[in-house]
Amino acid sequence: MEFRVGQINARCPGCGGTQFKIPEDEHSGPRMNYLCAACGKTVEYAKLIMQIGREALRKRKTRLSGERADRVRAGLS
Repeated sequence: MEFRVGQINARCPGCGGTQFKIPEDEHSGPRMNYLCAACGKTVEYAKLIMQIGREALRKRKTRLSGERADRVRAGLS
């Protein structure tokens, strides 16, 4: 399974993979662990979701800084 919001995928901190599996002995909840399908590293659900949030914020800041630069250039022309 993938964890994705829009075009942003959560990635395994070990190998960068985007596919995860549920361990057989795992129970549902925010502290639930998933296994990377590629390398087998255990990753907590909450950390995957935080990763998506941080990336979304980074992309938003980048986009907004570009829009500001465009407005400044338009004002100087």
